[in-house]
Amino acid sequence: MDVSNQDNQKYFHFTLGPVQSFVAQARRTRDFWAGSFLLSWLAGVAIEAVKVQGGRIIFPIPDEDFLAAINGQLNQNLPKQGGIPNRFMADISNCKDFSGKAVADAITKAWEAVCEQVWRLDEKGLRQDGNQRTRLIWELQTQKFWDISWVITDNNDTSALDKRKNLRTHVPSIEFGYKCMMMTGYQELSGNAAKNSGENRRKYWQTLAKLNKTGLDLSPKEQLCSIAYVKRRFVRIFHLVDTLIDVNGYEINVHGWHVPTNVPSVDYLAATPWLHSVLKHISEGDKQIAKQYATFYEAAYQLIGTHSEAANHIKSIASLLTRRDKHYASLDGSIYFENHILNQKFFEHTESDDRTKAIKALRSLNREIDLEPSPYYAILLMDGDSLGKQMGHQDRQPIISHALNNFTTAAQDIVKDHDGFLIYAGGDDVLALFSLDNAMTAAVALQNNYKACFAAASTDNVKVSSTLSGAINYCHIGSGLTHVLMDSHNLLDNIAKDTTGRNALAVRVWKPSGVAVQWTLPWDKVLQPSVVSEIKQSYDISLPSGVKSFDELPVIHALALAIAQQKHNDDNLSIFSTGFFYKTRQLMVMLQDMMQTKNLKDAQASKLLLAEYLQAGQFGKIKEQDKQRLIGIFEILIEQSRDYRSIIDDGKSELDPASGQQLSGDAGILLRILGQKGLAKGDRA
Repeated sequence: MDVSNQDNQKYFHFTLGPVQSFVAQARRTRDFWAGSFLLSWLAGVAIEAVKVQGGRIIFPIPDEDFLAAINGQLNQNLPKQGGIPNRFMADISNCKDFSGKAVADAITKAWEAVCEQVWRLDEKGLRQDGNQRTRLIWELQTQKFWDISWVITDNNDTSALDKRKNLRTHVPSIEFGYKCMMMTGYQELSGNAAKNSGENRRKYWQTLAKLNKTGLDLSPKEQLCSIAYVKRRFVRIFHLVDTLIDVNGYEINVHGWHVPTNVPSVDYLAATPWLHSVLKHISEGDKQIAKQYATFYEAAYQLIGTHSEAANHIKSIASLLTRRDKHYASLDGSIYFENHILNQKFFEHTESDDRTKAIKALRSLNREIDLEPSPYYAILLMDGDSLGKQMGHQDRQPIISHALNNFTTAAQDIVKDHDGFLIYAGGDDVLALFSLDNAMTAAVALQNNYKACFAAASTDNVKVSSTLSGAINYCHIGSGLTHVLMDSHNLLDNIAKDTTGRNALAVRVWKPSGVAVQWTLPWDKVLQPSVVSEIKQSYDISLPSGVKSFDELPVIHALALAIAQQKHNDDNLSIFSTGFFYKTRQLMVMLQDMMQTKNLKDAQASKLLLAEYLQAGQFGKIKEQDKQRLIGIFEILIEQSRDYRSIIDDGKSELDPASGQQLSGDAGILLRILGQKGLAKGDRA
């Protein structure tokens, strides 16, 4: 559809997909990062194809550094994370001759340039023995993957694009044979599809890895489709991409640049609080721990033989390292977990004596520091609430665009300050990985900054308010990555937004066996400074790393800190029983029924919980002071277990006065997992 210059306004609405299947289908964190980065790069190419025709991007304001890098105009501080949204709107009213099809074609040509560079890099292995099947599969898959939708309207109504997307004109490639181990439904590249062809497929991939020296990029047992293969290998050739693209008679020169060839593994992120504690002890002169860690390091390096995390140090760990001892914190994250060392899948070519030596040294070190690495990491996904409605007001659009631009810029530092790894920040979306300790406080900092950006961008005449919802998946390192990544959008959209009414945080905890707990509350209940102050007075908790004020500490996190602190208390009456928290699910149902029939008051409910706590722990009598402290904790726990909802009106949020009548025991289980760092017996499975 082409348009000529007219007196009335013309708007170009664009979106690129599929987002979830391209980004979330991943076997490693690098696959996850690569999908997000490539999607941003292609969206940036689309923006350049609009701009070269005279269009002006209205929403959102794109990352100028990212666009400059695409144009080859940036030589330093080149982008390492995705920062361009896959959807945007442009004013094309002043374009002499605009072609939406030319924008779509520019994406296709840029993608082909990347794919061809990967093919040239590995052609010897991909086309081994003159195999023509692989090239046919490659072309079929890469040429029909992207789902590009666009529409031109006479107004800035963004709903027109949604209607266009509903037509679903994209036809994916038809796939036969054995399937890719990363991308669902796509055929693996060898094309060996005959019955009993397993040995031929294995030989093909082993030969490919050997011929192309893929190293850590490709496991000997992995069998991938072309899309997954490009995600895995593009980092080796991206800097070579330099292609001239004709856009409706204009030209853009699209560039790639050097990007990380490795990113933090989920094991490394899970272990970072433990590793930080070890290195901090050493930096403060603890010679015994330094000796213990040196022994462990030597045994671990003998076992694993690489420093695969050398470029992946998070902020707090990097601050404790010198150039001389940097290698001490660069071992693959899997080596910090005893179960991984025992697992033949991770170290199948090592001697059992070497594994035993490493485990013995690790156990000794853990006893010395009285700490183990948590086997949980976190995926944080955040998204603005109901911005589409506010974009319908033309006078609000510049404010929204500037607020989101400032938020995107700040998000990178916020994630870094909370020891996280940023996958993507663009528009009102943020996607990042953290340790179990830091995800929730990072979510708080991001939503505080989001609101502040809108307040700062508003004018005296036009005020714009907006809220940010978040979803945290706490994942056991043994959980399947792709499934949990795909679940993050479900958790955000269906639980934080639809169920809790937006302006909310939703949490799930995943064990290898599946979901262990789900908990959600509006931010107004997640953050209650007066309640946190009460917990601080009772248990004298300290601020965790990266948190500037107790006002930024979630109530559930403060309770978890109180529980964690009691682990070292000689008074075992303060220790929360594991069995108690699992019984709270049944107890909460009973308490809910009794409170709704007016047979039980809230104050009595907390005393019932205390009685159950004492029985579960078999503690007998306790001091009155301790009893009152526990009653206070249970009152807070009951409040954190209610089904509160938000009401959003024109970007402003308040609690629904009719909500909070139902109870769930999931808050207690989440509290126990956070407080015990996922190290209780029931959490390790």
